[in-house]
Order: sequence, then C-alpha cells, then structure tokens
Amino acid sequence: MPDYDLMEENRIIGERLRGLGVELQIGFLILDTARDDMPIVYANEAFYRMSGYSLEEVIGKNGRFMHGERTDQKVATAIRACMAKREPGVFEILNYHKEGRPFWNEITIQWMKEDTGEKRFVLLLQRDITDRKRAEALVKLQSDIYVDIHKGHMISILLDAICSVVESFLPSDAKCTVLFIDKEGKFRKASGRAFGAEFWRQIDGGPVSQDEGSCGASAILKKPIIVEDMKTDPLWASPRTAKVVKDFDLASSWSVPIFDKENEVIGTFAVYFNVPTVPTEDEVEFIQKISPMLSLTVDYYKQLQERLVLAYNDRETGLPNRNFFITELQDHLDKQREGVVIFLTVDEFAQVVDQYGHRVGDLLITEIAKRIEEAKLMKDAFFARFSDSTIGIVGITALDKVPRYLDDLARRFNEPIQLADMELFLSLKGGVALITPHQSDSEEIVRHADSALSNAKSTAGEVFCYYESEYDENMMRDLRIANKLTLAIRNEEISIHLQPKVDLKTGKILSFEALARWYSPELGYVPPNTFIPLAEKNGKIRVLEQSVLRLVLEWLKKRQDEGMELRQVAVNISADHFFHPTFVPNLINATMSFGIEPKWIRLEITERIGFVDIEKARNIFTQLNSYGFTSSVDDFGTGYSSLSYLQKLPVTEIKIDRSFITQLEDAGSLAIVRTIIQLAENLNMDAVAEGIETEEQRKVLEALGCRVGQGFLFYKPMPSAEANLLPLS
Repeated sequence: MPDYDLMEENRIIGERLRGLGVELQIGFLILDTARDDMPIVYANEAFYRMSGYSLEEVIGKNGRFMHGERTDQKVATAIRACMAKREPGVFEILNYHKEGRPFWNEITIQWMKEDTGEKRFVLLLQRDITDRKRAEALVKLQSDIYVDIHKGHMISILLDAICSVVESFLPSDAKCTVLFIDKEGKFRKASGRAFGAEFWRQIDGGPVSQDEGSCGASAILKKPIIVEDMKTDPLWASPRTAKVVKDFDLASSWSVPIFDKENEVIGTFAVYFNVPTVPTEDEVEFIQKISPMLSLTVDYYKQLQERLVLAYNDRETGLPNRNFFITELQDHLDKQREGVVIFLTVDEFAQVVDQYGHRVGDLLITEIAKRIEEAKLMKDAFFARFSDSTIGIVGITALDKVPRYLDDLARRFNEPIQLADMELFLSLKGGVALITPHQSDSEEIVRHADSALSNAKSTAGEVFCYYESEYDENMMRDLRIANKLTLAIRNEEISIHLQPKVDLKTGKILSFEALARWYSPELGYVPPNTFIPLAEKNGKIRVLEQSVLRLVLEWLKKRQDEGMELRQVAVNISADHFFHPTFVPNLINATMSFGIEPKWIRLEITERIGFVDIEKARNIFTQLNSYGFTSSVDDFGTGYSSLSYLQKLPVTEIKIDRSFITQLEDAGSLAIVRTIIQLAENLNMDAVAEGIETEEQRKVLEALGCRVGQGFLFYKPMPSAEANLLPLS
C-alpha cells in the first residue's frame, strides 16, 4: 500500500465524495497541490474501473501516467495552468486505459476549500465521453467527406481520412486498410497509409477467398471476422498470408464487409494490430458503423467523379490538377497553420518529351507521383500536377521538420525508373516556399515556390532551393531582360567578341570562337550567363544564334574582301536550334549569301544532343560534313553519356570543359583530362582545352598530348575590330 496518509479532515471529505461517486458512477481524483508534482492522494472505485489501474498504481502519482502517444500536450498544459491559478475548469483530453486503449476523458476541476480558506486539495471529476466523441467524429467525418468530394479529392485521400479517424479511437498500434474487389474477383488497394509499399505488393491483387485472410472470409460470408491470433488462426495459414503475418509482425485482425446499394460486397474494411487485441462491444459497434460510411463515400464519389474529374483532375495522368491545388492550398492557408509548398520537377523531363513525345512525358510525371506517394507525407498533405512538368506538394507541418521530409523525398529518387526503352536516373529539382500562419494569399505562395524552383533549375545536380525575396527581385529583373531581348536583336544591340584558339606549343592563333555580347542603352552591360539561359527558356535562342552567325559571316566577309587571311570561327549552337528543321538549310543559305566557304565555320554543340536523339544527330552531322562544315562537342565531360555516344557522331573536335582545367592539380581531374585527350586521339579528333589561365596548366596539358587551347593566358575575348589587329602568321 502507498505510504501516504490523508489528514483526518480530508479523510472525512474523501468518504463523502466516495459515497457520491459510487451513487452517480462518476470517477474522481483528489490531488494535493502543495506537494511536489501534485500527487494523487485519493481515487474512487469508479475511476479504477474506468482506467483499469489499481490503488497501488495510482496513489502518489501525477495524473500524467494516463497520457499516451496521441494525448494532446497543449490540453495537458492548459489543465496544469488552470490548477496553478487555483481556478475551476472543464477539459476534454485523450487518455489511455491500462491495457493501452485510448479513451476520451472529460475532466472537471473543482477546488476544496479548507477552514482557513486555503485551496490546497483539488477534485478532478472524470467522465468517459468516448461514445460521444465517436459519434461527433462520425458526423464531422461524413460532413468533411462530402465537402472534400466536391473539392475534387481523390478517393484514396477520402478513405485515408476515414482510416485516420478510426485509428485515433483504437490502441496506438492499430493500422487500418480499405480493399476494393475488382471485376476479376481480386482485392485491390484503396487505402492504408499506415502500411508501406512492400505490404501492398504482397496484398494487392490477392484472391477473395473464404479460406485466405480475415478480409476474404468477411467478404464471402458477408459478416465481421475477428481474428485474435493471426499466427495460429487457419485463415492466415496459407503460404501467402502467413508470409504477410511474419513479415509485418501482425497479431490480430478485425475485418468487416463493405456493401453497395444492392447489398453486394464491394470491398472490406480491416484493422490490424501488432499485439493480440480483442475488440470491446463498443469497438465492434464503432467499426460496423464505418462500413456504411465507406459505402456512401464510394457511391457519392462515383456520382460526382465524372463531373469533378474534368474540373480538378489532369486528363493525361489522372492526378489532381492546378485547380485542385489552388483550391486546397487556399483552404490550408485559411486554417492559419505552419506548412510548406514544394514544386518538383526533373531535369530530364524536357529531353524525354523531345525524344519520345508528350505521352511518355506524362508517364514520367506519373512515375514521379508514385515516388512522392511512397514518401512519408506530412499531415494533411496532398500533391497535384501543377503544370506540364511540375508537381506541387502542400503539407501542414512544423517548419523545422521540412528538411527531414525533403531528405526522405530525395531518397525516393535514388533508384532509376524504367521508361520506354531506357533506364533513367532522375535529377530532382525542388522549389520550397514556407507557409506561416499570417499568410493568406495562395497566388503569392505559388509565386514564391515557382521562384525557388526557377533558382533550383539554374543549379547543377539534385537540389532543393528555398524562396528568398532577394532572388524574387532577380527574377523580376530576368523577366525585364527577357522582354527586351527580342528588341535588342532587332536593334542590333547584340555584338560578338572573338577569343582565339592557339597552338599550345608555339602560341600561334589557329582559329577563333565567337561569343555573344549585349550592351543595352537601358539595362547596361548584360552578362551572357544571364541573357543566353533566358533566351533558351523563352524560345529566343534560335534567333539570337542566327544573329551571332550573321555577325561572324560579316566579319569573315570583310576580311575576305580586304584580302586579309581567314581563320575558322566556331559558333555555339543550342540543341533546340540544332534539331530545328530549318537549321541546315538556313546555315547553307547564310554562308552562300555572304560568299563564305563552309570550311571557315565550325559548329560547337553541347553534349545534350546525345540524349535528345542520337540517330537524328548523326544524320545532321553527316549532312553538315558533306557541305564542308566542321563540328565540335563543347563542355565535354559534364553532360550525359559522353563516351557511349561520341563514337557515333562524326565530329572533329572535343572541347574539354574549363572546370577540369582549373583543377588540374587534383588527381581525379587530371585523370579525366588525360582520358579525354587519349580518347580524342584514338577517335582521330582534336582535343581543345578551355579556360587555361596559368603557364603551369599549359605545360601539363602539352605534356599530356593536348595541342590546342584557349584561355586568358593567351587572349581574352575581344571585339571583332581588335581581332583584326592580331598577327595570324
């Protein structure tokens, strides 16, 4: 027995209260607030029956021993604050029975005054209101489901909500599932977020059989099936079902059938536990009430699905669409809670569409959505296809938990996906905008996430970028630059600078590379690493490159007319321009109109063309060679499957990316450069080193067998007029 003795006057009060409690069947506790941690000094029999605890387990303890995993600590704190102020109060809190079952407890705080007027002892009246809370939850759930159906929520999200409510009234290890029966008489996953992908790989597509699993028996017999010990019950003895029990350490299962309007079984609702658990009568009644709600949800959903799918679903993938996303986001903002908006895309989307078409692009988005669905979504999370290449995610979560979610999301994309005839590794890009309780404008949040995604796209590799207001200002500047670029080309604000390529041994100028430059009377000098990506993004790159080519031909024409010696000039061509149907005819017409032989033009193409369409690229290169043009692969070693496709393309030059040259002292970079030089020699190509800045770099490259280079060590890019002054002999 506890070594706590009540004072005589409080023993008398306790006896009076005990009599009242027994008569009204109300549980109560008496706490001594003058002692540390406010221990329980008295509890009546009704409380012991309600909680399942004994006298020895209660007296002398603080009431928090009844707290559990889902107990709201904010309510617990409010109760302690109320007692600290010596005030009365009424609270509802989720407590736990000794056996682990949650129950809703209505606690009424009343103070017991002593003769001195001191409030030392507090009376906590306890009432189990679980039945009322269940009824309220079912009414609210039904109302919420109808609202969510009208908003366009997917059926899986609606069923997940029902499962979550049921789990909240059961022991903490409870896991709910909903299975539908397809036309072939097999079970199909409808809901069950508590289980992972491996569970559903074993369950999905299983037979609806009276002898296999509690759900099969429930569906065939059209009645609830309760299995207390799955490890010994014959329903779970087949090799397939026994493996499920073993792999997921399951102990008990409760299953009830779901009926349609014709009283035909369309599926089952089940609850699984990891420890043997037998339902109480109240729990059986509660579970059985869920079945008709599921039936009504499915029926009502089917009635509205055809109309809502047009308004809230992406036709090509079946995913929720932009309308759904904006509607749901605004609803989340109205709740004024912390959360996050994430815009996701992959670098490979544009290339997949270029090579295989939009249908395969839609399949790629579907595969990305599957990876997102496998991630541990945040509370009240959802995702939608926000645009052609972007999936938006919204979740309500504490802001400090966002990085952990992003890490989990990124891990889902470590493995490649099988798409069309290739295995594809995805480079994930994410734009993140945090939601704070004071924000209310969904369009502003969307703009923030989009800004962050644009920033991520401009960064190499897999990356998540958070929205920053300074970057948003840069985005506005980029928009102004993009809008003025077309006018700049028309007004001949674009010029070229020429950078020589030299013989590394003698320093003799062998050829030039043409580089676009833009000076705007309004914007001033605009760096090429700003306006060239914008030209690509806004579909103006082809016009820009045609302008550069024209300026190069004008320069060559002028030298030719003045009897000056000519040197080959390399012009950078984007993949979009290279694959355009008019590229080759326009190139030939341009050189002919200026009277310049094609041999004086070299076309520098990035490695990306090898991904887009290798056969088409080979045909274009072959056609260019037949006219006398030469070609080069720029930035070699930084792109896609360089070594695998290079031998298929009839190019004459490889340009080693400057990132390797600047790190020649690094053993890894040195090995890569040596390999590229040897590869070029074996394929009868020239290797050109970019970005040479020091004499030491030149010596190392020459020793490795590289014969041609360019960089600030020799010449900086210069206006074409200055290039005319250079000695070529």
